[in-house]
Amino acid sequence: MKELIGFFGAKLSGEQSSDYIAFIEDFYNNAPNGYHSLDVDGYYLKVNDTELRLLGYTREELVGKVRFIDLMPTELKDESAKIYEKFKKEGTARNLEFELLTKDGRVIPILLNANAIYDEEGNFITTHSMIIDISERKNLEKVLLAQNQELNRLNEQLFHINQEKNRFIGIASHDLQNPLTNIKLIAGKFRKTAQNLSDSQRRWIDELVNTTDRMASLIKNMLSINRIERDTVNPDFEQHNIVELLTTSLSRFEEIATRKQIKIHFESDSDSLIANTDPDYLTEIIENLVSNAIKFSYNNTSIWVSLSQNSEQLTLQVTDQGQGILEEEKTLLFRRFQKLSAKPTSNESSTGLGLSIVKELTEQLGGTISCESKVGIGTAFIVHLPL
Repeated sequence: MKELIGFFGAKLSGEQSSDYIAFIEDFYNNAPNGYHSLDVDGYYLKVNDTELRLLGYTREELVGKVRFIDLMPTELKDESAKIYEKFKKEGTARNLEFELLTKDGRVIPILLNANAIYDEEGNFITTHSMIIDISERKNLEKVLLAQNQELNRLNEQLFHINQEKNRFIGIASHDLQNPLTNIKLIAGKFRKTAQNLSDSQRRWIDELVNTTDRMASLIKNMLSINRIERDTVNPDFEQHNIVELLTTSLSRFEEIATRKQIKIHFESDSDSLIANTDPDYLTEIIENLVSNAIKFSYNNTSIWVSLSQNSEQLTLQVTDQGQGILEEEKTLLFRRFQKLSAKPTSNESSTGLGLSIVKELTEQLGGTISCESKVGIGTAFIVHLPL
C-alpha cells in the first residue's frame, strides 16, 4: 500500500490512512452538492450520496448502467451528447444549465461544472463533475419574471394615464386662457373709469386684476410643465439679439414692479449681443426669474438684470434685495411644487413651479443655472448659455 500524505503534508500510518480514506469518502458522499464521474461513453462510474438522494436512484441503478444524458428530457439528449463530445476535447465545462429527470418523474434544473481527466498519452479517461440543484433559484426567477411583467403592465397603464392627464391639462389650460384675458380686459376698462367708482369698487377691481394675473401665471406654468412632460416641443434655435429680447420682456413688469415701488435696472456689456438660442425659451426663463424676484422682494428695493458675453457663453444674472434663501434649502430650489421658508412679500401666489421650469428650459438650451444667496441681503440667479 502506498504511503498516504494528509491535507497538511504529514505522512500517515496504516491506521491513519484507513481513517483518512474513510474521512474523504464521507466528505465526498455528504457534500452539499452532487458529485459524479463518467466514462468515455458518458456512463456513471462513480456518484455520491447527495446526487443519489437528489435523483432518487440507488448507486446500483446508475453506475455502469445509465448515461448522464439518459436522465435528461428527450428533447435535450441530442444537444447534450454533442456538448459531451466537445467537453472531452476541451477539458472543462462551466456553469452549464440542464434539466434532469428524477426516478419519480420530476424535472430538476441543475448547474453543471466539470473537468476532464486524461491519461499520460492525452486520452480521455473520466470526468470529475459537480451538479448544483438550482430549483429554488429558478422558482425565484419565475416569481421575478411574473413581477416584472406585472410591473411593465402597470407602467404601461401609468404611461397612458399620464398621457391622458397631459392632454387634459393642455386642453383645459388653453381653454381657460381666453376667458381670463377677457376678464382682464374688462377690468382694465373699469379702471379707466376709476373717477366714477367708489374706493371699495376700485379695490375690488384691483383684486380682480390681481386674481386674474395669478390665474394666468398658474395656467402659463402648467402649460410649460405640460409641454416639457409631453416632450412635444424642442428648442428652435436661431440668431437673436438678446438685448432686445430682454428689454421687451422687462417692459412687461413695469406695472407690477411699480405697485411695490421696486426699480428694475438693466445692464448689458453691449447694445447688441447676438446668440443662437430659442427666443421663446429664453423669454420664459427671464420672465420667471424676474417675476420671482419681484414676488420675494420688499417694497422700495431694486432688482438688477445683467447680461454679459465672452467667447464661449452668454451670462444672464437676476439679482434682488429680497429675503434670501437658507443654505439648507438651496438643494430644494429647482424641484417642482417646492415651497421654501421665504414667502412672497405682498401675499402674491406661488406655485413652486417657476424655478423648476427655468432649470428644465435652461438645460434644453444646453445651459446651466446656479444660485447665490444670503439671508436678509438678497439672491442672484445666474444662467450660463452657450453661444
